[in-house]
Amino acid sequence: MSAAGTPRYVTLSRAAKAGTPLVLVGPGPLSVAWMHPEEQVDAVGLGVAGEGIGPLCRIGEAPPVAPPGPFFGGWAFDAARPWKGFAAERWVLPEVLGHWDGQRTWLSAFGPQGTSEAELAARLDEVEEVAIPALQPSARRLPEDPSPFHALVAQALEELEQGRTRKLVVARSIEVEADAPWSERQVLASLVARFPSCRTFLLRGSDGSAFLGASPELLCEVRGALVRAEALAGTAAPGKGARLLSSAKDRREHETVAAHVRAVLGRFVSELRMPDEPGLRQLANVVHLHTPAEGLLRAGASAFDLSRALHPTPAVAGVPIAGALEWLRQKEGFARGWYAGVVGAAGPDAVVLAVALRSALLHQTRASVFVGAGVVEGSTPRGEWLETERKARALLPALGVHHG
Repeated sequence: MSAAGTPRYVTLSRAAKAGTPLVLVGPGPLSVAWMHPEEQVDAVGLGVAGEGIGPLCRIGEAPPVAPPGPFFGGWAFDAARPWKGFAAERWVLPEVLGHWDGQRTWLSAFGPQGTSEAELAARLDEVEEVAIPALQPSARRLPEDPSPFHALVAQALEELEQGRTRKLVVARSIEVEADAPWSERQVLASLVARFPSCRTFLLRGSDGSAFLGASPELLCEVRGALVRAEALAGTAAPGKGARLLSSAKDRREHETVAAHVRAVLGRFVSELRMPDEPGLRQLANVVHLHTPAEGLLRAGASAFDLSRALHPTPAVAGVPIAGALEWLRQKEGFARGWYAGVVGAAGPDAVVLAVALRSALLHQTRASVFVGAGVVEGSTPRGEWLETERKARALLPALGVHHG
């Protein structure tokens, strides 16, 4: 976007009354949510003040700790195949953003340049605490035939055997139906409680649908010059970490991702620190191989330059990446949309982007839960099916599906 076309905004903040849980900030549906309990990040947004990242002019007192963002969004896994209601890329500024600064809740109102202080204050006056139901509606997982996914894995293995690729990441969707619309706020609360080390998110589509999830994978975080990223690939059931570390198949899968992250960071980052050997990332439903990385952003580079070079990683596409993307377009059988894309928060203080994994698209009484698995030498159709089933256990209980 040219400088002349860059949107400009104004903002006004005030402290909220004590004890207001952010997930209850209302009224109306949430437009965005961005939560990471492990780092005391908790933010929810109402409405949309504008689209596109631009400069902010503050009116009055600033919160002692800057809110996340305040721009929230990301982009699709494949720009050529977004979902209805979600553009290939979108960044929104909420009308009202509630965030926790570590001691208290703050509310900030936003508007386009020219919005008066009185208009912003009136928007803050409208904020009220809303109730969420004690129970989710009754929900069931729709019947599913595993044979198409098994066949897809078999085709991916054939590509490996023919030497046309070294890794392919295949995905599937699990369809869920409820007898009434879900409380998205309750889904978020469930994910935050169960996965405090993950980045829980919600983005509202233009058609009213909600894309939400709890991502275990940081794509990159840039604060000033400091850069953080990671490689996350290779999965096992809880308690199987030692076996995972010794698995040749999972180590191969992880190394393809680590090599990609290392190579990209080498172009954008100085003083790179990244271990040669992976460790473990323990989650409630799975354990992953994990390699962290840190460095300093080179002069002239931006967080978005870096993130676009990193994504899609071999953890969500394959190796070589371009060939994997083309194969997936032809063979996978559905549009991933924003699943395995990028979600996050961007603003003057930091850009924090996660890979949109362990996620679901909710629309009224239907939900699609997305899961994937990396196919490498040593993979089997049944093994990859079981891996996706383990990953599905992140979202299904939050939707009220506890079996099957």
